[in-house]
Amino acid sequence: MIKKIIVVFIFGFLIALMFNFISRTHSIRDINYAEIYSQIDGYLKIDKGKINISVRDNVTYIDYDYAIKENTDKPLHRKVPFDLSSSDFLIYVYGSSSLVSKPPFYKGDFPFIPSLLESELNKLGYKNFKVINFSIPSFDSFDIKELIKATVNYKKPDLVISFDPATMDFESAYYPFIKKRFYLVTDFLKKFSTFYILSHPPRLGIINKLAYWFLKACVEPNLINLAQEFRLISLVEEPFIGYNQLILSYYKNNMHEIIEFTQKRKIPLIILTAVTNLEARPYGIYGITDTYYKEGMRQKDYRKRIAYLTKAKDSEVFTGDLGSKSCAYDFLVNVKEKDVYILDLQKKLTDAYFEFNYKYFYDYGHMKPALHKIITGYILEFLKEYNLI
Repeated sequence: MIKKIIVVFIFGFLIALMFNFISRTHSIRDINYAEIYSQIDGYLKIDKGKINISVRDNVTYIDYDYAIKENTDKPLHRKVPFDLSSSDFLIYVYGSSSLVSKPPFYKGDFPFIPSLLESELNKLGYKNFKVINFSIPSFDSFDIKELIKATVNYKKPDLVISFDPATMDFESAYYPFIKKRFYLVTDFLKKFSTFYILSHPPRLGIINKLAYWFLKACVEPNLINLAQEFRLISLVEEPFIGYNQLILSYYKNNMHEIIEFTQKRKIPLIILTAVTNLEARPYGIYGITDTYYKEGMRQKDYRKRIAYLTKAKDSEVFTGDLGSKSCAYDFLVNVKEKDVYILDLQKKLTDAYFEFNYKYFYDYGHMKPALHKIITGYILEFLKEYNLI
């Protein structure tokens, strides 16, 4: 009897899932692209909140007052090691999860770039260098801008290093306003009590997060590709180009504001261009993104391979974690401002015939220890070349 009930339940679930899938493909055909543009523009215009620094019980904290508090993994408070000597050469580093999120099941201290840099600098022996890592998961250029202002105003460093935040600019706009609008099964599955139950007990909540990540990174992108391949839905490139240009315009404004702020405070600013795993499969418009990606993977010529894979990443829409776009890179490498130095990691790595693949990345953008060490070496060379230390 129990077996029959289970079989009936599974059969009914699959039938309901199929009907939901078909219903979603029909509704996607009616998506209003202009409305999405307006929603993204509205989101980018609003005040994202403030960042303040306070001292409680002789401990310094960064307090994050986000305007949007729902569905965020960003922290509300963070201790900061401001117990510094007046003789320290102080360097602040800003970035996102790739500089602070330790991979699951990694044993010991992970060799993030800021800690490696501090160690290598202090081997020089002529100054006492202190490198503080202010990187926060999910921080985009809006957040980085406010964080730089708050921390620099609290205690002025000798040097600021920022990793290009453009990756999160695109992801934070794409996920709620574009990706979720095209998802085919996630909303249906979230209605089941299993998701509600797993999200509440502390020990089981992680299962819910992993399940949702699996849907976002693996299931939905492949289903959207499948629906396009069988012509259940048809997408065009033009609206997404418009979204990218809109996001880029706000990103540029934020980066200009960061530059103007550090210039007024007379602090040298180094910005590092973004790097990503080009061989991690991107998902976007089936006839465009897939074509570029497959052609890139077939190429034996290194430069052509990188060019095609970069085009594939530029056209991605539904990838679990979006990378930055070439339009943001092109803007950065053409910045010519006093006391602003652009460390072009993409060019350095490409010139060295670097493999942008799983040998150096855990996923789309989180770097393995070997790449952290390589980039640390580049930063050290750069600091010496421009006499910044």
